[in-house]
Amino acid sequence: MGNVRKVGVVALVTALVVVLGVLHPAGHTPPAEAGLGAPGGIAALPSAAPAVPGLNNQQVPAIIGTGQPGIVTVFCFGQLLPVHSGPCDGAITFTMERLYPQNSGPPALTFDANGDNTLVVTDNGGADMDAAVGVVTVRVNAAAATTGNTKGVNEIVLVTATDSSGGGGCSTCGGDSRSVQIVVVDTILAFGPTGPLGTAAQEQPLLVSYHCDVTGRAPLVAVTEQAETDPDLDGAQGLDDMYDGLYGEAFSTPGAGLGYGSNSSSVDINPRTGLPDLDLPDVWCGGNTAALYDDYVSFETDLGIFSMSPVAQALKNGASQLAQALGVFFPPVVSTDCDQGRSVNVFDVDALYYWFQWLSQRVDWPSGGITFKGGCDADGWRNGVVTTFLLGNGDVGTATITAQQGGGLGPPARTINATFVGEPLLSLYLEAPATMGVEGGSFKAVVVDSGFRPVGNVTVSCSLDPLESGLIIWPQTGTTGPVSGDLPGMLMVKIIPTGKAVAAGGTLTLTCRMDRQRSVVAVGVVKLEAFESESVKLVAGCNPLAATWPDATLIDTVVKGVAPPEALDAIWVFDPETGAWQGFSAAAPEASDLASVNQLEAIFVCMNAPGTISRPKI
Repeated sequence: MGNVRKVGVVALVTALVVVLGVLHPAGHTPPAEAGLGAPGGIAALPSAAPAVPGLNNQQVPAIIGTGQPGIVTVFCFGQLLPVHSGPCDGAITFTMERLYPQNSGPPALTFDANGDNTLVVTDNGGADMDAAVGVVTVRVNAAAATTGNTKGVNEIVLVTATDSSGGGGCSTCGGDSRSVQIVVVDTILAFGPTGPLGTAAQEQPLLVSYHCDVTGRAPLVAVTEQAETDPDLDGAQGLDDMYDGLYGEAFSTPGAGLGYGSNSSSVDINPRTGLPDLDLPDVWCGGNTAALYDDYVSFETDLGIFSMSPVAQALKNGASQLAQALGVFFPPVVSTDCDQGRSVNVFDVDALYYWFQWLSQRVDWPSGGITFKGGCDADGWRNGVVTTFLLGNGDVGTATITAQQGGGLGPPARTINATFVGEPLLSLYLEAPATMGVEGGSFKAVVVDSGFRPVGNVTVSCSLDPLESGLIIWPQTGTTGPVSGDLPGMLMVKIIPTGKAVAAGGTLTLTCRMDRQRSVVAVGVVKLEAFESESVKLVAGCNPLAATWPDATLIDTVVKGVAPPEALDAIWVFDPETGAWQGFSAAAPEASDLASVNQLEAIFVCMNAPGTISRPKI
C-alpha cells in the first residue's frame, strides 16, 4: 500500500505549501535568487504563519483592517540563521500592486513614511523602523477613506522589495526581489486559491475575514500581563511586540528569539518619528468595552463547513519542521481544537500571549512536550479583523456566508458569496494484513484529498465477500477520525472470520466506499490461513483438553467445534492470576464470563452425553 505510506510523508512535507500557500496568483511569483535571503527574505505582520528568515517563505498573508497598521520586513543576508552578513548594501525599493479589485487603480494601502505606494529605504535610515543591522522594516497603513458609505476598501495588495545594489553580501545579484501579500479588510472579504470572491475549490480552504465595527484597546492592568503582552515596556501593546516576539529578544527572557528585534537591548528612538521603534499600537474586536458579546464574530453558511483543522494541523507540522531546523520552537497560534460546522463563533485572537508564554518558559523542542495552544482566528492577531476558513464538503452551488459581530446583538450582519463547483477530489485506501487466521485482523481505511492530506469525519461503509466468511465486521459503517485526533482521516475495521471459512482456506474480500461519493471505492483482499483439524472424543462429564486454537480465539469458535451441540453443558478455564474459574454455559451464554481461550491453555469441556470436538492440529 504505497499510497497509504505517502499520506504521512507527503502531508508532512507539503502541508504548509499546499494548504496555506494559496495566495500567489500567476504572474506574481517573485524570482528565486537569494539576494534578500530566500527563503524567508520578506515577511509581513500580522500573520498567523509569517516567514522565518533563512528557512521558510510566508505561508499566510498579513491581514489588517482599514485604519490599522501593518509591518513589512526584509532580511538582507544570504546565509542561514544565526549568521549575519552585515548591513544591507544600498537601498531597498518597496512597491505596492493591487491584486484585488483588479483594474481599479493604485492600492489604498500606503507606506506610512511617505503616504505613497513606493518607498526607498536604507538600512537604519529614516524610514527603517527597527534598530537591527541587516534588517529593514517599514510600516504600512490602511488609512480610512472618507468617501462613500464605508471607512475604506477591501483589497489584496502585493508588496515587493527589490535589492537595487546587490545587498546581503552579494555583489552580483542586484535587482533581486521578494514579495508578500497583505489583505486589507474593511467590511467582509472572501479569498482563496482561485482568487478573491471567486470559485471556492473543494480541496482548498477559502478564507473569510470580517472587520469588526466596534473595536478598542484593552488596558494593561498587571505587571505579569504587561510582561507577556508589552515586553518592551513602552506602555502600548501592539504589532511591535509581536515583531519582537517573532524575531527579537524578549526583555523578560534575555537570549530568547532570533535577535533581529527592534528593541533587543534598549528602547531605541527612531530619528524620523522621535518615538520608540515600531511603536505600533493595535486594536481588537470589542477592545476595552464593558460587554463581552462584541469580542467575537458569528459566522454562518448554507453550503460547505467552517473548519480550522486542516490549516491548524499544517501549521503544527510546519512548526515541528522549523523546530528541527532551528533548534527552537515556534508555537502556531491557530488551534487544532476549534469548533467546526455551518455555524461557528470566533474570537479576535491575541497571538502574542502564546508566543511570549513560550518565550518566558524557554522550553526546548521536542523534549519539552509543548502543548499546541492558540485560538481559532486564522489571522493570528488581535487586529480588529476575525478570519476563519470555509472548506468544501461536497456541496455544489453558491454559498451565502453571513457574519456578525456579537452573534446578533452587535452591528448589522454582512454577507458574501462563494461558489463551490464539483465534488472534492477525495481518495480512499485500504491497508490490510497479508493473511488472517481464526483470530481475525484489522483493516485501516484512509481518506485523503488531492494533496494526500487526511480528511476527517467522512462516513465509510464496508462489506465482506463471501458474506458467510465474516463472523464479525465492526464497524460496518463508521467515520474517519478528525485531522487533529489520534487517527487523522482513518477508520479501523475489525474482522473475525468463522472457523469454517478459515478451515476451508481461500480469500476474504473487504469492500469499502464513501457514503457521500459512492463511486469512491477501495478493495482489500486477505488470504485466509487454513489449518488442519483433528477430532477428539469426549465422554459424558468434564473432559480436560489443551486448547490448540490461536491466542484470543473467541469462545464461540470453540463451541461451534462441539458435536452434537446439544450435548455441551459448559466449558471452564481456571485463571491462576485471580484464582477463579471462568465459564461458558450453553444454557445461558449471555451470563457467561469466558470470552476467549489461548493456545495451549487447559480447558474443561463438560458434556451431558458422549460427543466430539474439532480443534486445530498442531
